Amino acid sequence: MSRTLAVSCFVLLLTAATAAAQPSGKAPATYDPGAERSYGGIVAGVISVPLADGTVSVDVDLKIATGTIVNVHLGPAMFIGMSNFYFLMDDQIAVKGAYLTRGGKTVFWAREVYKNGKTLALRGPDGAPRWPAATADERH
Repeated sequence: MSRTLAVSCFVLLLTAATAAAQPSGKAPATYDPGAERSYGGIVAGVISVPLADGTVSVDVDLKIATGTIVNVHLGPAMFIGMSNFYFLMDDQIAVKGAYLTRGGKTVFWAREVYKNGKTLALRGPDGAPRWPAATADERH
């Protein structure tokens, strides 16, 4: 039953991802819940980003149905691991989030990630991080 639900959620999110994989116009500097999008696809790459404060942030390159790669910013590796999540090449996932512009760069920030019938809640509905300040970094 939960596998069927997970597959149904994935198909629904994948269908919702028919819009272009890039934001139209300039993305806001703060998280806008009204601008949320959903994408589903296959993880084409996992990127660890070491930060100046010693923490490590995780991004994934998500290949969606159109063949487009969407770079998805997830959050601190420590928070992801403490939530019993991990990401590998060829994982099938779905994400919900919004584009933001920080430091002149536009990035898709994931609010939730769905994998194997589980949900990783990275941010609240307003985009505020769910991880404790001890694992926060300036990039988020």
